[in-house]
Amino acid sequence: MPTHTTAATSSIAHWVTRHHDIPVQQCHLIRRGLNDNYALRSVDGIRYVARLYSIRPRGGFNIHFEVSLLTHLESKGAGVAAPVPAADGRAHIQLQFPEGPRALVLFRHAEGVVPDTLEEIDLTGRALAHIHESALDYAGPPSRYTLDGHHLAGRTMGYLAAYPEIGTKLLETYRNLVHRLFEELAAAEGGLTRVVCHGDTHGFNNHVYTDAAGKRKTVFFDFDDAGPGFLAYDLSVLPWSYLFRKGLKEPDDVLRERWMHYLRGYRAGGGEVSEGDLAALPLFLQLRHLWNLGEAAGRLHHWGTNSVPVDWLQKQVEVFEAWKGLDLRV
Repeated sequence: MPTHTTAATSSIAHWVTRHHDIPVQQCHLIRRGLNDNYALRSVDGIRYVARLYSIRPRGGFNIHFEVSLLTHLESKGAGVAAPVPAADGRAHIQLQFPEGPRALVLFRHAEGVVPDTLEEIDLTGRALAHIHESALDYAGPPSRYTLDGHHLAGRTMGYLAAYPEIGTKLLETYRNLVHRLFEELAAAEGGLTRVVCHGDTHGFNNHVYTDAAGKRKTVFFDFDDAGPGFLAYDLSVLPWSYLFRKGLKEPDDVLRERWMHYLRGYRAGGGEVSEGDLAALPLFLQLRHLWNLGEAAGRLHHWGTNSVPVDWLQKQVEVFEAWKGLDLRV
């Protein structure tokens, strides 16, 4: 029985042409991962991205919320890659694969490049503030998920408990870690700002571009991890990404400068960040790390144990210990 099927680009092109009535000229696979993403170009030169959702252990697809949220955000002028409905108005197309039913959604292509300069980091923060503000009056279908302690850490414990090679001692270490984080979250959450989170604002899910009038703008995409949650979590994902990719246990000068511009941009864009939100950033860095770890540990049927080796899981214990003492207040 297959656990994950990679669709041929010709099949994606066929489905988009058939269901969206968009003749496709070119199609190629961008990447396989939590979902499979394909780049398409129509015969009239318009670019799109088709996302073929993968079956995840967390449960059903959150598409109705995601698509409705994006439509709402676009109507508010927020910079997002808008979904493109099928010709009959459906938000997604359900397709039958050997591993089970999967969904296909078409999106507008996000022009531009990944933010890199301090100006672009500032602009990213401004755009995220606009998204959070625009989502305040969202009244569409609810999210299947709330980005709370259970979603970010509790699920991970379930995945680790089923991990075939983890020892009793290491599993107990992670169980104690999750318990500590739950206690810290319970003590802090009364003073935390709540927003509709993008859920994956690590710096590579938005592009910066120059529009026809010569104005620099940013556009966010990949909202499949979005849901109601904490502002501190959405803000923490950018520094987490840098620390994680660089293998750092504490911020370096580059990260501190980028973080300062990111936070400055968020505030300049109208976003309010409380002292409680800033104080909780180390907590949410750890929760994010657990969530990311769990996404891999929960997909051993697809990625295998090499994606989260036991020796790497052991090393992360020191990372969690180091990150709980970070100070990212600006």
